[in-house]
Amino acid sequence: MRRELARLREMLEQNSDWIWEVDAQGRYTYASRQCIALLGREPEEVLGCTPFDFMPPAEAERVGRIFGAIAAERRPFSQLLNRNLRKDGSLVVLETSGVPLLDPDGTLLGYRGIDRDITEREAANERLRHIARHDDLTGLPNRMYLREQLAERLAAGQRPGVISLDLDGFKPINDRLGHPAGDRVLTEIGRRLADLAAGHGLFAARPGGDEFVLVLPDGAELSSEAIRAALSAPISLTAGMLTRADRALYEAKEAAKEAARHSTVSGDG
Repeated sequence: MRRELARLREMLEQNSDWIWEVDAQGRYTYASRQCIALLGREPEEVLGCTPFDFMPPAEAERVGRIFGAIAAERRPFSQLLNRNLRKDGSLVVLETSGVPLLDPDGTLLGYRGIDRDITEREAANERLRHIARHDDLTGLPNRMYLREQLAERLAAGQRPGVISLDLDGFKPINDRLGHPAGDRVLTEIGRRLADLAAGHGLFAARPGGDEFVLVLPDGAELSSEAIRAALSAPISLTAGMLTRADRALYEAKEAAKEAARHSTVSGDG
């Protein structure tokens, strides 16, 4: 028996996941040494504490509500994502699973479970979520994110204001100077609207093309003069050699087959 217990303990300590037990009050009564890797704390520092002692306050409140409902029904749980603070203050994202410990009468004695470090995985998922919900040119929220924001605000009983903008004379910029110049204009307009939104507590988005949207909080106002002031400053564009070459090629194709065009560019362009 002693040899089997020693073998079991060795297996627990070599496991890459953190294995733990808590009592009915949620206080750790056992913590494998993997808590050093996950939390930067020795097992002795963890014993007697609750999982919520290592979470930011808002996270502790959120996870506490979830776990409280689980414990009230004495049921197992799995893959409960929670954010914790290491001893050095850095953030670690854990995936927690556990099973209830019951006495013969069915009274809850505590829980036994494991924690797995999924910080890198969650960061990768967050990057993918960001890419899916943002415009890759301007970095602004895209149409999908805009719809999510409006739906959330309406579901919360708010009445947000929506300002829709498009750019006059944008097509000639693409036609005359090429798409890189058009992208430069869109990027700069996006930056200015993002700054305007940040300064007034607004939500700026680019649904697509040369269309932009500002979402105002319930009851907020923004004058057209403020928008014009943010967007009216000139945008500097340079028609570079490749752009001029593309334009010359287009003109040659329009003129005749097997035609050629020559374009010069100054030293600054």
